[in-house]
Amino acid sequence: MPEPDFEQRGNQFVTTLWRDWLTPGVLKRYDLNDRQAKAIQFVKTNKKISNSDYQKLTGAIKKTASRDLDDLVRQRLFTQIGKTGRGVYYVLAKKGT
Repeated sequence: MPEPDFEQRGNQFVTTLWRDWLTPGVLKRYDLNDRQAKAIQFVKTNKKISNSDYQKLTGAIKKTASRDLDDLVRQRLFTQIGKTGRGVYYVLAKKGT
């Protein structure tokens, strides 16, 4: 399951528990290739993926991995953490973001 959100609202403390919204039924609505589907399953288990992780997982070259990951961000399935370089990684997007 995704990590919960914790926030202070006035004098209340709120915890939001997120369910896995990327069910097989939801994923069928997206035009994902096999590499992207494999990456989503990887992130569900490992919490994040980098471009080099994607390349190792799928056998894709760097340019293809970048294009696939950018597409997952564009479709709002992944959120990119970091701007450029080796520190960039991707996590599952929260529903509606």
